[in-house]
Amino acid sequence: MISILLMSDMHFGTDKALPYIDDSVRFGTFQKICMIAKQHSIFIIAGDLFEGSIALNPYYSSVKDLLQSLLKEGVKIIYIPGEAELEDNGNIDAIHEIPSTVTLSGCSEKFFNLMLDTQMVYCYGGGNDIAGITKAGQEGFHIGVFHIDLEENNHTAVDPHAISVKLLKSMPLDFYALGHHHNFSMYKYKNKIIGAYPGSPEAVTFSETGDRYVLSITVMNNEIHQIKRITVNSVRIESLTIQCPAIHSNEELHNLLKPYNNPSVVLHCTLEGVRSFNSNEILAICNRCAGVMLDDNSKLSGESICAMYKDEKTLRGYFFTELQKNFDNVPEDMLMDIINDIENTSVTYKGDL
Repeated sequence: MISILLMSDMHFGTDKALPYIDDSVRFGTFQKICMIAKQHSIFIIAGDLFEGSIALNPYYSSVKDLLQSLLKEGVKIIYIPGEAELEDNGNIDAIHEIPSTVTLSGCSEKFFNLMLDTQMVYCYGGGNDIAGITKAGQEGFHIGVFHIDLEENNHTAVDPHAISVKLLKSMPLDFYALGHHHNFSMYKYKNKIIGAYPGSPEAVTFSETGDRYVLSITVMNNEIHQIKRITVNSVRIESLTIQCPAIHSNEELHNLLKPYNNPSVVLHCTLEGVRSFNSNEILAICNRCAGVMLDDNSKLSGESICAMYKDEKTLRGYFFTELQKNFDNVPEDMLMDIINDIENTSVTYKGDL
């Protein structure tokens, strides 16, 4: 039996500046992944481990130390750089200093073979002619490791580093360990699993919500026997859209937000519609979250605006105090028109009333 751990797209050094998920969070997650990798025969890193200038990344040495420790424990490491690493020509030396059994980049060989106990594993990758790969022989387990875009529409891919799903299904290798897409995907053909993206283990953009994974793959008799998703992210992005007219009290707001109030959650909250509560209440309720990002597309209700201004010792305060007394007699649409006119045209009175 061969056990493989598949990871991709950690993006140490990303310049996307995703709030609350920095390289310190990514490194904590990578430490966790390396602990899991110790229980596997092979650890595959399918690209974009780093982004930007690799050698200048403050975690570069620590990442190398963790990988070197895995090699000493007998874990075989297969690493292929992705486009984020290869964008900077100055990264080539740093890439080849990353400890690995096989670095599939710029190599002249078409494949590498690894002997694990009595089983032979053939590894392919690093070349441009992805579609032209052929098996080195009939025995053993043949795995391709590629950081590529997989075209779901099955059209012929323009990018030479990309292939279509249709082409993937016609290719000869036993399994394709893929990086590039940041969400988990798995591909089957004739009831066999032939390829998978693990996705990013920590979110790189706000769209990468929920649990993030590495894949634990078991190979028996040169076939995929099982693939398990293992949740590894230290911080989870949760997206919530609140339709404000449906919230009638702070208690309802509290009950809605309570499940997200967790130290491992970054809440991306969007407000829509007419709002009758203070948006700062969201920050107060989610005080245990790793972070809260608020997109406020809502408008305060007329009643809330009246309550906000009525205690001001200004002409505006006097107006809203009087308006609130007759609030029940004014339709909401008309009330908002009046408020907008006042907000756009009134001048704060400087003296006492």
